[in-house]
Amino acid sequence: MSFEMVEKMIPSGKLASNCLVAGNPKNPPLLLLHGAGPGASAASNWTECTPILAKDFYVIAPDAIGFGKSEMPEVIPEKIAAWIGLRVEQIKGLLDELGIEKTHIIGNSMGGALAMQCVVEMPERFDKCMLMGAIGAPFTKTPTLTRMMSFYDDPRVSRYRELIESFVYDPSIFDNLEAIMQDRFEKAMDPAIKPIQEVMFKAMNEDMDKLIIPEPVLNRMTHEWAIVHGRQDQVVPLETSMYFLKHLKYAELHVLDRCGHWAQTQRWDGMYPIIMSHFLGK
Repeated sequence: MSFEMVEKMIPSGKLASNCLVAGNPKNPPLLLLHGAGPGASAASNWTECTPILAKDFYVIAPDAIGFGKSEMPEVIPEKIAAWIGLRVEQIKGLLDELGIEKTHIIGNSMGGALAMQCVVEMPERFDKCMLMGAIGAPFTKTPTLTRMMSFYDDPRVSRYRELIESFVYDPSIFDNLEAIMQDRFEKAMDPAIKPIQEVMFKAMNEDMDKLIIPEPVLNRMTHEWAIVHGRQDQVVPLETSMYFLKHLKYAELHVLDRCGHWAQTQRWDGMYPIIMSHFLGK
């Protein structure tokens, strides 16, 4: 059986979503939510691991509204909570369109905050859950995150290269890091995307605390959570995952050494077994 990954537009409520899709629809569904960062998309986060996961899951990875090729709203929100609200409705519409009543979910960074909010609002639509270097918790903003949020104040390729290199533990071991940087930089500077992301990142920088899931809400969740964090993450500090571990009812934390913000590319050897064990008991 082929596990070829395809990219296609799928209706998802008011706005259509550009999605990576792979695997047998009869397999357990797994929704992958990417992080933020100028030029981010489902493809930039999940292209390498999606075909592997498709052997056991029906994988759906959408470009979050505001990123990639998904349709943009006519009125651009100026508050980050409104952006997250659009994306929650996007996920609901996508699951409805695909006929998926319940799915596993993985959220990376900003996608972790989105995953949390989706589970808060639609608990019956989600089975087991995973966070990876997620925001949505109180934390001290790192210098790298501050520079990323203010990228459009000085949007030069050399500055962007510095940011991308800070996402990984050891840039020297990545043969394709320069290609990833160039691809994301071109998307970030796309005239159709740039003015929207300038507004969005300003909102995120000013109001990131609005994404925090309160302790009592976490306490009430009955879902099982696996929490993955890179020990050397310079973007989102480990304290966010410690917050989730402390307040979620059913949660396990996995800290991966020699790993920055992108566990799915730097420590797939550690993350993949966690995914298989947590979601499938393998």
